[in-house]
Amino acid sequence: MSKGKKIVKRIIILLIVLLIIGGAAWFIRKAIKGAADKVVIRSDTCSFAKRQDLVSYSSFSGQISSSDKLMVTADPTLKVSKLNVKVGDSVKKGDILCEFDSQKLQEQYDLLVQNSEKAQGAAQHSHDLVIRGLNKAREERDSLVSKAKSAYDTAVQKRNNAYAEYNGMVDGFNELSFSHTDAWNAWQNAPEEEKESRKAEYDAVDARFKTAEKAFNALRDSLPDYDEAVNAAKDAYDMAVKTGDEMVQSAQDALDSEKYSITDVSSDKQLEELQERIDKCIIRAERDGVVTELNISEGSVPESGNIMTIENTGDLIVSGKVSEADVLKVNEGMEAEIKTSATEDRIIKGRIKRIEKIISSGQAKYEAGGYTVEVSIEEKDSGLLIGMSASVKIILDKRENVLSVPYSAIKGGENDGYFVYVATPQEGDKYSVSKRIITKGFEGDFYTEVLSGFVNDGDIVLTDPVGISDGDLIPLNVPDTEE
Repeated sequence: MSKGKKIVKRIIILLIVLLIIGGAAWFIRKAIKGAADKVVIRSDTCSFAKRQDLVSYSSFSGQISSSDKLMVTADPTLKVSKLNVKVGDSVKKGDILCEFDSQKLQEQYDLLVQNSEKAQGAAQHSHDLVIRGLNKAREERDSLVSKAKSAYDTAVQKRNNAYAEYNGMVDGFNELSFSHTDAWNAWQNAPEEEKESRKAEYDAVDARFKTAEKAFNALRDSLPDYDEAVNAAKDAYDMAVKTGDEMVQSAQDALDSEKYSITDVSSDKQLEELQERIDKCIIRAERDGVVTELNISEGSVPESGNIMTIENTGDLIVSGKVSEADVLKVNEGMEAEIKTSATEDRIIKGRIKRIEKIISSGQAKYEAGGYTVEVSIEEKDSGLLIGMSASVKIILDKRENVLSVPYSAIKGGENDGYFVYVATPQEGDKYSVSKRIITKGFEGDFYTEVLSGFVNDGDIVLTDPVGISDGDLIPLNVPDTEE
């Protein structure tokens, strides 16, 4: 075969091979396209952008208990004579829970009362004598002072009368003295023929004058005696007051000394202690609640002073542990949502009441499981019971009425930016895919807020866009509603 024919033959063979390869490629592409046309994206691979409230949670599991527990205590040396409750019983404030045998205590109390009454009787008799002495001293003082006062008043009256009489005599005596002088002068200066008559007049005046002078001088000389009598009576009165007051004070001192006398109060203290123990033999509920623990039985002596526990069912809490990662995010007062298997899907409102931001030094962190948190149950008629298990979601943060998309719909990264794929309906049950750049906002547990970007409320977003590119035309089974 010539060289030219060989070349032509090789070219023909090459063309045939190329045709075969091209046909195979066309066939493969057609097969792939046919298969792609038959693929239906599952309905759970898309969702809707929508406005809603977003919430982020910190969850934990715990147990229902009461925040108001009362440990009922009693005398551990006495025997239980009557027990009126059992675990699970509801009690009201004032109900008798149990009674202890108080017979021996009562016998001790009665004997001590008898001895105390005798001692008190003796003390009362002594006190009565002191009171009697004080009253007598007061009576004697009053009598002495009264007599001395009467004598003093009499002396003062006599002195006053004497001075009044003396003052009354002064003017009359002075007039008589002037008359006496005038009569003397008249007699001395009278003519001879009148001297005898003037002498007679003078003698008469002189006689009266001398009599008056004698009485006047006697009264004047007695005045100091009256003054001394008043002074003496005043001294006697002062002495009577002093003596009487000393008598009364002495008796009063005897009475006051009773206050400072050392008395034996041990019996009173023993009586008080015994009465308190007797009163405590009847144990009453101090508040409403449920008996959750019972450590006594009828006819036995308690092993300890804590005989039972009463819990207030109207003030329930859920106690559990939050992780180390979340403990700094939670604060007292935060809202919480509580669920139990008994209440099924019902959400019961709660609020953080207490956070123990410390792990016991005797327990390692991996053993403790986190930090203890107590959540109060806000609904009084929640239907929850002590001992139930509960799951709690603490609301860390929330946004109201914000545009959001499912967390899984957001792609990209912080450096390159975030985006979502939005599907728009086209002809023939197909959807065109467009890539929309967005700015993320608040992240809830399942949805993330869209702060900005070309995404609108109600847009269809792909939640699992594997192998999807901007501009693709795909079939999509879209849910009937946005829920």
